[in-house]
Amino acid sequence: MSSNPALHESPEEIELQINPCARRIAIASTHKKWRSIPINSKLNSQTRNLNKMENCTYFFVEHDITDKQGWDGWMSSWNDIYGAKDMTVDKARSYPEWEGNECVLTIPTSDSKMTICLWRMPSGTSKDEFQAFIDRFACGYANNKVFQVEHALGIKNLDARGYFSDFINAAQGRQSPGYLDASTVWMSHHHILDREGFSGLNASIADKINKTCTTPSDCQTVFPAGHKCCLTLFFTGNDMVCFDSAPEGFTQEDVRKADDEFTRGLARNYVYKLDTAKGINAFHLSEDNWSQDAMIWANATVKTAPVDSTTATMTTPVGIEASQ
Repeated sequence: MSSNPALHESPEEIELQINPCARRIAIASTHKKWRSIPINSKLNSQTRNLNKMENCTYFFVEHDITDKQGWDGWMSSWNDIYGAKDMTVDKARSYPEWEGNECVLTIPTSDSKMTICLWRMPSGTSKDEFQAFIDRFACGYANNKVFQVEHALGIKNLDARGYFSDFINAAQGRQSPGYLDASTVWMSHHHILDREGFSGLNASIADKINKTCTTPSDCQTVFPAGHKCCLTLFFTGNDMVCFDSAPEGFTQEDVRKADDEFTRGLARNYVYKLDTAKGINAFHLSEDNWSQDAMIWANATVKTAPVDSTTATMTTPVGIEASQ
C-alpha cells in the first residue's frame, strides 16, 4: 500500500483542501463538530503587528457583486460559523481565510448590488498584494475594486475587535443597530476630474472651518443645510469617498445633485444608499468623531494660495495615524 495519504483522498476532500470557500461552507454545515476548535488557534505575527497604530495601511473595497447566490451563500457560511454559542472575538479572528488581516467595516448598499469594506493591513502592504488577497477572500463572487487610503477622517473607533464582536452578535441573532446618528447614510464616491481645483475646494473647506468653527460640532456647518458627514477617506490617485446623512426625504438623485453643486464640476459623483443595519461595525461611525478629526485636519492644513483660487493647494499631515 502507498504511504501517500493523498492517494486515498476523495475528489471532494481534495477540493476542500484547495478551495477555502468550499472548505468554509463544509465546516459551517457540520459546525457542531468543529465549533469548539478554531482552525488556527494562534494569531500570526502580522496580526500582532497590526496592534501598533504606526504599522498599518488601510484599503477600501467596493465589492461589485456578480454572483448574488454565491455571495449570499458565502456570507451565510460565515454567519453559521460565528453563530456558535462558544464563539469569541479571538476565535473569529483566527480563521485562516482572513490571513491575519483585519476588516474594520462592512456595509451593503440598500439594493444589495454592492458591499463596501474597509481593511487595516500591515504597514507596507502594496495595492497589488491586497488585491490578490481580497480576490482570494471573496471567492470570485464579486469584482473587487480596491483603493488605498491616504488620509481619513472619522475612523478612530473602527477596529477589528469591535468588528468581530458585532459580527458575532449579528450571527447569534443580536442584530447590529447600524448607524445611530441618522436614519439613512449615503456614500458618495467622488472621482476627481480636476485634482488641482479639487485641492482648492478642500482648502476652502479647511479655511471655513478655521474661520467659523469654535467647537468640533461646528464643523458640520460647512456642508449644505441638513447634510452631515461621518467618514471621509482620501485615496491615493483621483478618488475619495464620503459617508453622510441628508435631509429626511432626500432621494438618491437629490443627494447626487447636492454633491454636484458642492463639488462644482471638479468631480464625477456616484451615490449609493447604504443599509447600515445589515452592516458590521457601522454603529462605531459617528458625526462627532468625524468633526473632531475635521477640526484637527483643518487646523493643520497649510494653504499656498488664496482660498477662492482654484490653484490653491494644501498639505494634510493629519491622516490615519492621527485619527486613531
